[in-house]
Amino acid sequence: MRYLLGGLIAALLLVPPAADAGFAILDEAGHQTLLSRGRLKITPKGAGGIVMVLDVGRARMWVADAGRRVYWEGTVEQYCQEMRGAMAGAMAEMEKRMAEQLKDMPPAQREQMEQLMKQMSRGGAPAGPPPQVTIERTNETERIAGLPARKYRVLSNGKPHEELWLTTDAALLRELDAGRAPDTFGRMSACMVGMAGGGERPEASPEFRKLYAEGWPLKVVYLGEGGPTDSTVTKVEPRDIPETEFAPPTGYRAATLTEVFGTPAR
Repeated sequence: MRYLLGGLIAALLLVPPAADAGFAILDEAGHQTLLSRGRLKITPKGAGGIVMVLDVGRARMWVADAGRRVYWEGTVEQYCQEMRGAMAGAMAEMEKRMAEQLKDMPPAQREQMEQLMKQMSRGGAPAGPPPQVTIERTNETERIAGLPARKYRVLSNGKPHEELWLTTDAALLRELDAGRAPDTFGRMSACMVGMAGGGERPEASPEFRKLYAEGWPLKVVYLGEGGPTDSTVTKVEPRDIPETEFAPPTGYRAATLTEVFGTPAR
């Protein structure tokens, strides 16, 4: 989900209605983001997989599985609620299966597994106070995919958490609305954080949300737990993008998010 979440840092700005203006953005993994008038369409490499569209101004989105031709549509808040429910259901099912397996384990091994299950039910770590987040705007710049970008450092409780290279290229920013970005993408980040468990993360902080108003990320380096990982844009191409790209898919069956993400309805 990180590539999805990194590709969604953008905002809405109405451009002249006569043209289907926009940009096609490609990253090193082959994932494509189409951007036009505040709508983003994120498509994975290849013909199948999960496609996501977010309308920043309306805080609405749809998610589709092109292979199985099913889709879900709703608000960002509804997306968060359904995803939390789906994850809770998956966790309950896993705990049920593990409980069956515990019956035949020796007492010492069974106790270890029970402790592991308790940790997993809490998201793997106890919830603590929100981290203190500091954003550092550095003097380091470079050209990425032909565009100028500036490096920002994100610190969580004084420790490196993430590095972002953001571009403020004028042509690209004509498709963005800095005023709405912090709210919509902040809610989206908080949604992802809530599903991850273990307390609030830097992405949900007011300080981090302000980054969404700074520009488009051409490179993101995650330095936190499980890192480092990175994602870099390799191509940014101006393109006339038709409205049909952002409309919900025709010929697809409406489904729950659980089914769209791979679990068939019973």
